[in-house]
Amino acid sequence: MASESKDEMLKRVFESRGYSLEMHRIMAEVDMDWVASYNQFIEATYTGQRLLDRKTKELLQVAVEAALKADIDQIQAHIRVAIVEGASPMEVLEAMQCVIMPMGALAYRRGLQAWSAETGIGLEE
Repeated sequence: MASESKDEMLKRVFESRGYSLEMHRIMAEVDMDWVASYNQFIEATYTGQRLLDRKTKELLQVAVEAALKADIDQIQAHIRVAIVEGASPMEVLEAMQCVIMPMGALAYRRGLQAWSAETGIGLEE
């Protein structure tokens, strides 16, 4: 939908994904035609309803993004949506724990930092 305004597109990103990131704002500023195609891809592979429910997709996103050492705010965004979609904080943590071996301890630590910051669990000293 390259005909929509930048603000309309960013609103739609937030409504469909449950978050928006700085990269979405930058992409909307520079190339709305590309953003329209990218959003179609995201709908087909992530936000659109197919066989997996949104909660499961978010748990996968959290584990993969933690494994890839994504920015903490990006991991937090997926943790937030996973919880909104019905995951408990402990389910989100378990999703990351299930993949500690292949993702490595440093990636797990980054995911754990995002989880703690988003849930407020473990922040007490």
